[in-house]
Amino acid sequence: MIAAEPGAGTTAPARRRSRVAGPAPLKRLHARVEWLPYWLLTPSIVLIVVLLGYPLVRLVETSFQEYGLFQLFSHTTKWNGVANYQAILASGSFWDSVLRTLVFTAACVGLTMLVGMGVAVLLIRLNKVVRTAISIAMVLAWAMPPISAAIVWQWLFANQWGVVDWLLTALHLGHLDNLDWTGTSPFRAFCVITMMIVWQAVPFVALSLYAGLTQVPTELYEAARVDGASAWRVFSKVTVPLITPIIGLLTILSLIWDFNVFTQIWVLTQGGPNGGTETIGVWSYVEAFTGSQFGLGAAASVVAMALVAVMSFYYVRSLVRTGEVR
Repeated sequence: MIAAEPGAGTTAPARRRSRVAGPAPLKRLHARVEWLPYWLLTPSIVLIVVLLGYPLVRLVETSFQEYGLFQLFSHTTKWNGVANYQAILASGSFWDSVLRTLVFTAACVGLTMLVGMGVAVLLIRLNKVVRTAISIAMVLAWAMPPISAAIVWQWLFANQWGVVDWLLTALHLGHLDNLDWTGTSPFRAFCVITMMIVWQAVPFVALSLYAGLTQVPTELYEAARVDGASAWRVFSKVTVPLITPIIGLLTILSLIWDFNVFTQIWVLTQGGPNGGTETIGVWSYVEAFTGSQFGLGAAASVVAMALVAVMSFYYVRSLVRTGEVR
């Protein structure tokens, strides 16, 4: 007897159907795998929408209302259209706070990125033990709550028995036993606040840039040195272009964080002296909770949010274009 070949008993159309129908389960599995990341992200997205979406909608809604103590306790709503926006846009003190916020944000972001880059380059050149010790110290500074950090800096720059005054006097840099750093001069107060913000923001920026620097291929540095490039030229022409996406992302985050700084300013100066450190956040807080004009404060917050979105748009577009080019 001659053994039948495998599949000989099946007709040609049946074999054709089996070959065609074979990959279908694989296609369905592939489709499920493609959707799996989105299903895994769904709980986080829902949580973010609930925790951030509702307050944001409520903020915008309140900005179109006349909302004071009477409306708060009586649970009534009185809509007044764009009257709150007209009031703040016609207020000279509001525009002064906008200017202060922009200057303060530019100073904080610029110094944070500059110092952070310097620390990241330094970490590359240090040995493992020293680099680990410095990294731990920076993480501890970054993890300190803003209120605790503000209280420590308030003690450092106290006008009586302050550590900074004592140190400068001990170094014979002047008799500063009773210098009021935050109570008399807006410029000195902003300098202290800026130093504190930069001190607490540098660790995150430095460690992120350090992680980016470790990914730059050493062959590029060796090739540039063989061509006779100086250290600065290697840094500006090789290092910076390769870590530009990281720099852009850190700049956007620093811009958002520094523009919305409130806790440190309120603890140190409460917007003083004479309103000299009153940023948009402090201005809206004073109008809403001191003046009991919650609608006005909400409108100021919406305007501040719009300003941040406009300023961040350029950097986001640059990052997207950089990704498209690469």
